[in-house]
Amino acid sequence: MRSLRLLGLLLSSLSLTACLNSTTIVKVKPDGSGTVEQITLVNTAALKGMMGGQGGPNGPMMNKAELERTAERMGKGVRLVSSEPVKGDAGFEGVKAIFAFDDINQIQVSQGPGMDGGGMRSSEPTSDDPVRFKLTRNGGTSTLSINFIDQPAKGRVDVQPNAPGSGDMPDFSNPMIMNMIKSMFQGFKINVGLEVAGSIVKTNAEYVSGPRITLLELDVASLLADEAKFKAIQGKLGPDASLSEVKPYLKDIKGIKIDGPSINVEFK
Repeated sequence: MRSLRLLGLLLSSLSLTACLNSTTIVKVKPDGSGTVEQITLVNTAALKGMMGGQGGPNGPMMNKAELERTAERMGKGVRLVSSEPVKGDAGFEGVKAIFAFDDINQIQVSQGPGMDGGGMRSSEPTSDDPVRFKLTRNGGTSTLSINFIDQPAKGRVDVQPNAPGSGDMPDFSNPMIMNMIKSMFQGFKINVGLEVAGSIVKTNAEYVSGPRITLLELDVASLLADEAKFKAIQGKLGPDASLSEVKPYLKDIKGIKIDGPSINVEFK
């Protein structure tokens, strides 16, 4: 699951992903058709500074051909409906893309934003981090199963700060380093959600608001605001920890919500 690896290793390197803000909402109808709405933003000033004045919202992420390839990678029958430039808060700019699908059983979506060497692009699923769906009809209602990959990689070793073999993990006890990290990741957010067309009859999802379910929410600024709690859980979030292993430690942590690994929602 990429988002767990991202959280576990987030502060082990100073990467361009610090500039990103990504929201993905899957909207599904009772017949299984629907749309995927993605908003991918970048802190243009920070990104250009890191890339020597290059990159920004006019790069590959605004390229229609790239977005159409993203649609193909999402699954059979997925197609790009529209794309437009958008602006967010604090200097973030990017693109809003809407993809349509006829059968949610045929699609998968990524849990995090993507980036290539020249600039940004919309999120694309890979073999080890997709959210997959299965919809069945039950008379007057539809039941959708949402499944995350929940298996840690073989040979997993938990990463402990400052422990032998922990690589380049920074010293979180150093106030200067913590302040630098907080500044760098200001605005970094990932959101993945599901919205049903109609009303939810029943679900085992933890984060429900009307017809919308939050599958993943990560706000790094909020996560780092409580340094004591972050340091307490950081050592437990190894790069290959499974979702089931990690969830119990995240219940009361502000800035992160992760549901799964298996969610069912009946709606009509």
